[in-house]
Amino acid sequence: ICQELADQGKRVIIAGLDQNFRGEPFGPIPKLLAVAEYIDKLQAICMVCGNTASRTQRLVNGQPAKYSDPTILIGAKESYEARCRKCHEVPKE
Repeated sequence: ICQELADQGKRVIIAGLDQNFRGEPFGPIPKLLAVAEYIDKLQAICMVCGNTASRTQRLVNGQPAKYSDPTILIGAKESYEARCRKCHEVPKE
């Protein structure tokens, strides 16, 4: 639908996460980025060191989520915070 609207001369604005909590491509956003004419990638502030953050850290009971955890959790008691590449943690197990 985004391509159809753009082809009609409409301005299409999309917002979303391009990476999951593991730092891997997430959902349709990477494909949409590939066909976008303009991209504004916003940065946050790392909650650990204060540097520029581009990652999303999933925390479960205050600890980094494991790599094997499901990508999408529904109704779970997890939280998220911004992290830089250096402070982002995803334990293998």
